[in-house]
Amino acid sequence: MARHGAIRFGEFTLKSGRQSPYFIDLGVLTSGSAISELGRYYAGKINESFGKDFDVVFGPAYKAIPLAISSTMALNSMGMDKKWLFDRKEMKMHGADASSVFVGSQNIDHGQRVVIVDDVMTTGGTKVEAIKKLEDSLKAEVKGIVVAVDRMEMGRSASALAEFTEDTGIPVHAIENIANIFSHLKGRAVDGKVYVTDKTFSLYEQYMSKYGVKKIPGT
Repeated sequence: MARHGAIRFGEFTLKSGRQSPYFIDLGVLTSGSAISELGRYYAGKINESFGKDFDVVFGPAYKAIPLAISSTMALNSMGMDKKWLFDRKEMKMHGADASSVFVGSQNIDHGQRVVIVDDVMTTGGTKVEAIKKLEDSLKAEVKGIVVAVDRMEMGRSASALAEFTEDTGIPVHAIENIANIFSHLKGRAVDGKVYVTDKTFSLYEQYMSKYGVKKIPGT
């Protein structure tokens, strides 16, 4: 992520309105090698979390579209031939599937079991929208969500990830969490460049002290 600029450091305004000292953007991973490797990580977590108990991998438009496609390709190499699906941001006005809010839905029956893939979990608001769209339009059963990074931020009073699962009944599995990422990168040279200096790490700690999940004593 650091090598390709998929995690950047500075001042960023999130969808939640929070001012973050880092930003994750998997959309910059556009080379065949990078997106293939990322797809393998997603496929591994999907397999670990759900096994073969699903039919479709759904990627919310736009940035998660290549995640869904690369994940299904990687799953196929693992012996699981699953379908991909993504939604439209605007209604299509022509063609055989003009009435559908999804791309790929003409090959998917109603009532399919779906795993959603996305980049991060912050508060989960956009995930709720995706779930509703899948349930309302395709009568889908959403088995769970896989994200690249859990930002480990608070929701109303506890972990946003835990609250999301409690509210929706849908589990969220992260390939990695932000605490491990910062710990790994702190002071470490990646291709000769140190991305997380002491100052950067301090800003991260300040942010997490305000918005991060509070560590439970004894854990």
